[in-house]
Amino acid sequence: MKRTARWLSAAAFLVLVLLVVGAFVQHHRGVAREEKVWLAHRPKPVTDLGTTRSLTVLPLLEWHATTPDLQTDTGVSYLVTTDDQTILFDTGNNSNDADPAPLQNNMATLGVAIDDIDTVVISHAHFDHTGGRLWTGGAISGTTFGIGAEQPDLSGKTIVTPVPMSYPGAEPMHGHEPVRIAPGVATTGTIGRKLFAGWIDEQALAVNVEGKGVVLIVGCGHQTLPRILERAEAIFDAPLYGIIGGLHYPVPEGRMSRFGIDVQRRLASGTGPLSPLEEEDVHREISLLAERNPGVVSLGGHDSSDEAIHWFRDAFGTAYRDLKVGKPIRIGSEKVAPPRSELPDRRRRGGVALLASDELPLP
Repeated sequence: MKRTARWLSAAAFLVLVLLVVGAFVQHHRGVAREEKVWLAHRPKPVTDLGTTRSLTVLPLLEWHATTPDLQTDTGVSYLVTTDDQTILFDTGNNSNDADPAPLQNNMATLGVAIDDIDTVVISHAHFDHTGGRLWTGGAISGTTFGIGAEQPDLSGKTIVTPVPMSYPGAEPMHGHEPVRIAPGVATTGTIGRKLFAGWIDEQALAVNVEGKGVVLIVGCGHQTLPRILERAEAIFDAPLYGIIGGLHYPVPEGRMSRFGIDVQRRLASGTGPLSPLEEEDVHREISLLAERNPGVVSLGGHDSSDEAIHWFRDAFGTAYRDLKVGKPIRIGSEKVAPPRSELPDRRRRGGVALLASDELPLP
């Protein structure tokens, strides 16, 4: 009996070892495929991008917030407003399956309604950018997205996803190539990445601000900063002016831990669990970005550590902007606001109510 038990234990251990080895072999092959896909793809340049005079990026969900009544989570949702468009970029996370979800709470607090939104852009199909695990069935990636516990009516709105995704009553468009959304606004097209947690295709948003240049708005940065910059410079005939959002620097550790494993650093950074991103990698990429002399840099905290944020803030000085829920980042000329008497407590710009402390335009 004891001998049988030992044999069963040995067999189970052997199976476990084979599974682990197989996972590493598969990951190694995936990384090789990623490199081939990147080198082989030549995205079509966006020759008719145009410009917008104004750009406002209002974080609706992130790791940090301006006031206690605005909720935070390990997820992203930004409201991007230009001269012609109001874009919901990603739909956040809902770690506790709350109803209303943190995104819904913050939208209500900031005076943002679904009717204000013209376009929805999903950066990639990870649950922390598509509304939470409810819409992914608990998996790493899903085929649909939501806003809170529901899927509100988005009929008549443009929806741009990185991979085929469905949505009730709507027909999202997708594609690996860049998509022009409005004057001065386009996606970068997708860039594929083999993470140990699986393959992911991610796109960023690009906004060309008149007299300044292209501002990149990034969801998670799984594409890696060097490839994001290379893609933008290859497809847009305008200089880089800024970058805002998640760039995935969970160094020395990330925000998510499962079963004692640092998920963001070990399973979704570097080239695998045994070779995750290190501090010197972050500083090297900071230097790469600094070579472009950006006018605005803002690093999201949902997938980057407070230490990484400090490194960015220190490196870019007055160009750095804190990325917090409720704190708008404005670039370019201002839109004309309604009289203050119409909104006694909050001031509305572009269909969005902004906190009084954030009324003055940023440089």
